[in-house]
Amino acid sequence: MERPQWVTLVRIFSKNLVLLIVILRLVQMIRKLALKSADSSRGSLVVVPNFERWITEVEFFVKSTTNMIQVQAEFVNRKIESKVGGLRRELSDKIEENDGEVNHWFEKLSKMLEKKLGELGAVEFFRKEDLDKIFDDLMKIKGIDNGDRGVTLDEIRMIARDMLE
Repeated sequence: MERPQWVTLVRIFSKNLVLLIVILRLVQMIRKLALKSADSSRGSLVVVPNFERWITEVEFFVKSTTNMIQVQAEFVNRKIESKVGGLRRELSDKIEENDGEVNHWFEKLSKMLEKKLGELGAVEFFRKEDLDKIFDDLMKIKGIDNGDRGVTLDEIRMIARDMLE
């Protein structure tokens, strides 16, 4: 199973970072050792130049390793940028493909909405006064006091059923 690219990228950077830390720690340990041996053998001029030469070689190795890591990081960066660019182009192509379909869908919805709104506008609704009058008439038929508006929905349903029967 192939890993995602971001996992591979994180693994590469983490391995290179660990390698760099190990190398820097090694250089630090060697310098401490060289300074201790130089302090203990102050008269010995042969030991210090050998350590200095070796330290110079290690520093060169660290610089070249850092340079290689930087080159790898730039390569991975360019590769990621090219993949992202390709994905962006692909996504914009898909959006453009579906643009016409989405516009057609919205047009259908807007036509349907206009039709429904037209139908709704054509229907005549009762005014509040008319509904109040009908309600008062229903109350008079049932013998309920006109001033009492504490009628429940169930009672209104019963009155309406009685009227329909």
